[in-house]
Amino acid sequence: MCRLLGADAGACVLEGDFRPEGRGGFKAVVLEGWDGAARPALEALQRMGSACNPSIRSLMELTPVPGAVLTALRRELVGDRAWYGAPYVEHYLRPTHLDESMYSIRWSEVPGAVRGIGIYRGRNERPFDEADRELLHLFHAECGALLGLPEEPPGVRLTPRERQTLGLLLQGLGDKQIAARLGISRFTVNQYTKTLYRRFGVQSRTALLAKVLGGQGGGTRRRERLPAAPPS
Repeated sequence: MCRLLGADAGACVLEGDFRPEGRGGFKAVVLEGWDGAARPALEALQRMGSACNPSIRSLMELTPVPGAVLTALRRELVGDRAWYGAPYVEHYLRPTHLDESMYSIRWSEVPGAVRGIGIYRGRNERPFDEADRELLHLFHAECGALLGLPEEPPGVRLTPRERQTLGLLLQGLGDKQIAARLGISRFTVNQYTKTLYRRFGVQSRTALLAKVLGGQGGGTRRRERLPAAPPS
């Protein structure tokens, strides 16, 4: 897609808690062009959280539509003043000479989880236009399944409360926090968690999260490996 769109850098990532106050960083699936001088900008985005990019934050503030794909140019998401005034853009992105950008996200059936694609061109290069956006949107809608996204496995049907519990587990919350968020007892949370273990065929929380977040598409494909995000 970078070659087709004449882009200098691109990334496909998975986010398990896609909201402005989300916990933890993203999981890189495919990276292109983020080596050398551009690498610190990607590492900073993971370390600081995706919301530090004002365009991505704008996407986070939308109402989730499970299964839907939304693709937008940077200037459709945030104006020049907010973009160039953002500390992340000023201190991390602009030194890489990357500037013009567009973004595409697909919301998962799992609450809070999305697959996102970001495409960047260098400063002073031709801005992305509607034709570029349509091409990225078509690619994401038709070929995005190859890139992986947390979903319920075939045959697994979760109740609304089980979906809520799974979504909060993906955000890294403990039983006490989940109980407070849902207004139920810790014992009930524990029962929902055990039910999720049975439905997904696992025996631990770590195995559950690994299966939901990492069990798609036969493995991660990436050009570069980033350091793990620090604990929240």
